Amino acid sequence: MTMNCHSLRLPPRRYALPASASGFTLVEILVALGLGMLILLALTILFSRNTGNHSELERTVRQVESARFAVDALAEDVMHAGYYSEFNPNTLIDAPAYQTPDPCATGLAAQGWNTEVASPVPVQIPVAVQGIEAGSPVGDACLPNRLAGTEAIVVRRADTGPAVSLASALAAPNNLYIQIARCVTDTQRIRAAAGNAGTFTLRQPNCATVNDALRRLMQRTYYIASCNDCAAGDGIPTLKRVEMINGEMQLVSLAEGIENMQLEYGLDTSAAPGDGIPDTFVTADAITGAAPNLWQNVVAVRLHVLARSTQATPGYSDVRTYRIGSADPFTTADGFKRTLMTTTARLYNVGGRRE
Repeated sequence: MTMNCHSLRLPPRRYALPASASGFTLVEILVALGLGMLILLALTILFSRNTGNHSELERTVRQVESARFAVDALAEDVMHAGYYSEFNPNTLIDAPAYQTPDPCATGLAAQGWNTEVASPVPVQIPVAVQGIEAGSPVGDACLPNRLAGTEAIVVRRADTGPAVSLASALAAPNNLYIQIARCVTDTQRIRAAAGNAGTFTLRQPNCATVNDALRRLMQRTYYIASCNDCAAGDGIPTLKRVEMINGEMQLVSLAEGIENMQLEYGLDTSAAPGDGIPDTFVTADAITGAAPNLWQNVVAVRLHVLARSTQATPGYSDVRTYRIGSADPFTTADGFKRTLMTTTARLYNVGGRRE
């Protein structure tokens, strides 16, 4: 029997795709994209806020550090004011004639020194600290860009570092030095001169050899400038220091963002020679030169320093009222954050000699 092959043809098979291989619908894709955008936006906002908070925290830390550094630097120098090695002015037969020289002076006599006992008598030395009140023209020649309404202070002392040899002093002839007499028969107790004067003849305790230990005289003026990099006009108030080194006034910036400094001076008004304890605190304009309101009676300085951030904080407005020492209170209305610090520094070399 003949078979018809066509009668055995099988119908085509149909294969179904597994569920895992099926695609997304357009709605599902749009929903996924929307959720992804929301997550990305949330992460962007979080990152932006964290970055802003970090920057603001960094500005605040810098502001506080600048204020603390300014206060510490001022207090450290004030505490050493009036240091002249072994020399004690109170032991002179005649009380020293204290001078209040121009803080911009560079020469020995102009800085208030004359230690020659023959002419004049008594010995002349400058006061350890000298305040410059706000608005005073004193110091205009060497305090560039001084910020209006702020005070300045002059600190005078000998270098507290290692003593320098006579040869080293002569090698730096434009600096001023002091030499102390350790020989009891020397008629002078202290000699102040420039490094090239060649007059350092005070002797050691054996009265045979010259005292080869000199100390550089230091005169430093601290003030607030209206700018740090004044050539660029950055407008950042800055604590600066002017000091005579090698015969020239040298200017250095100490702390950015210091916009105000007010000072009060503690006077020892007890009967001479005093007890080294401040009896009253007054401003610079109250030290009139009539006893006991004399600069040589200042035994402590109260420092008030106001620091602000170097950059304004977006959306912030400082509406607080500040009272800095005895100055009139004032209110700001800007975006800068501020820190006010106050400390009292004792003049150990001045007050200690009175105890």
